[in-house]
Amino acid sequence: MMFEKLYDIAFPLTEDKAPLYIQREDDQPFTIDTPLKLGDMIDLGTYFNAFSISKWIEYTSIRKIKINLDFKGKFLVDIYGMTVAGEREVLRIKAEEAVERIFNVKDFDDFTLIGIRLTAMTDEAEFISGAYYGTFDTEREVRAGITICTFQREQYLLPNLDRLKTLTDRNPHISVMVIDNGRTLEEVHTPPLQIFHNPNTGGAGGFSRGMQEQVKQGRNTHVILMDDDVIIELSAIDRLYAMLRHLKTEHQDKFFGGAMLILDRPTIQHENTAAFDKIIRRSFGHNFDLTYKTLLCRNEAAPHRPNTYAAWWFCCIPVDRIKKIGYPLPIFIKCDDMEYSFRNKQDILTMNGVSVWHEAFENKVNLIMGYYFGNRNTLLMNHFAEGCSRLTFAVAVLGRIAKSLLKCNFNGLRMLEKALSDLNTGLGGMTALPADEKFASLKKYPLTKNIIKVLISILNLTYNHILDYDKLDTEYKDFVRSL
Repeated sequence: MMFEKLYDIAFPLTEDKAPLYIQREDDQPFTIDTPLKLGDMIDLGTYFNAFSISKWIEYTSIRKIKINLDFKGKFLVDIYGMTVAGEREVLRIKAEEAVERIFNVKDFDDFTLIGIRLTAMTDEAEFISGAYYGTFDTEREVRAGITICTFQREQYLLPNLDRLKTLTDRNPHISVMVIDNGRTLEEVHTPPLQIFHNPNTGGAGGFSRGMQEQVKQGRNTHVILMDDDVIIELSAIDRLYAMLRHLKTEHQDKFFGGAMLILDRPTIQHENTAAFDKIIRRSFGHNFDLTYKTLLCRNEAAPHRPNTYAAWWFCCIPVDRIKKIGYPLPIFIKCDDMEYSFRNKQDILTMNGVSVWHEAFENKVNLIMGYYFGNRNTLLMNHFAEGCSRLTFAVAVLGRIAKSLLKCNFNGLRMLEKALSDLNTGLGGMTALPADEKFASLKKYPLTKNIIKVLISILNLTYNHILDYDKLDTEYKDFVRSL
């Protein structure tokens, strides 16, 4: 049985991200061009370079692992396993120039992660490269189409396209498709990079157009949805691609969700999937400092609970599932990813090292975002999430009223009133106006109505929604079935 390369050990993109790649004993950032001195130690048991053995065993048919390391000089090499309780040494050897070791997965089946520690036994020692390999019982052909939706944000998009070209050049089974809602890029229709103009239908409409193109072309087996303003570690896609090739049958219809790390605090995780808890969202792994091994191990504990979803800053979806369950809700921005995961009715796959850096969402809060995400679209999820009802809808509205009053956020209440009014028209009414026209109308929405009248209107709209709950619920779900 041949060994297949899974992914290379990655080196830091920038100094502030270095602790997620390679850690030094003296806590100094690791730099590729600085040789190590006698006794210096570097640790590869990190977010991007530890091997997620428990996930590879759970998700795939892996049988053997091979670790290859290349370096200059002599090193003491420690290969160890990690759990929340601590770590245990598996192998310690002295080596010069290179190491190649093969293990059966049963050697690590008690561990969550595999780590590697290198201690220099000479001056001028250098770690050059490394990689993980595996053998598997089964494999399948995978072709992945990275699909990005953008709107006049070339300053973010173009550097990402340059990085992704490095990926597509080395792996012809990966391609990139850009849906240009701003129509400011030149169209391209020849893989590995395609660019399509699209009306400004927001993220929901842009990603939906991308899915439609991927299905129509019939070239790819998987779609990887990705925001335009993220920073991606390319090894994340390498390991995702390798895992997709060897997924067990019971996992092949599931979505794979990438975590979001915070751009201006790059070692801190914002979210590693989330769940809609009938009334509010709950993020998993929120504010984890991923430089700590205990949190790395905890981060591998995928949640098994209803209404879990993967956000579309990075999410991999099998094309066959798109054909089966249809296309996303056309709700312009936010929560389309929530409903689409609910619709798939399966757990979300996750793994350390599959993630992107993204600007913190609190930096993007405004009244219009409050209309879509804070109110209308999140309240709409009450009709699609498991276990929701009239009661949870009412509690969710009352909670928003209380929060806005406590913060004296009267304009937020005015946007809540508008959101409830639109919700009561059903999805047909909500999508009757083209998305860009709807967005423009919200920018001009008057915020002068007397707040007492606003509160009375909110309560009345909520009462009417509860009264017509079953009728609206049927209409919403019939709309989804038509997509």
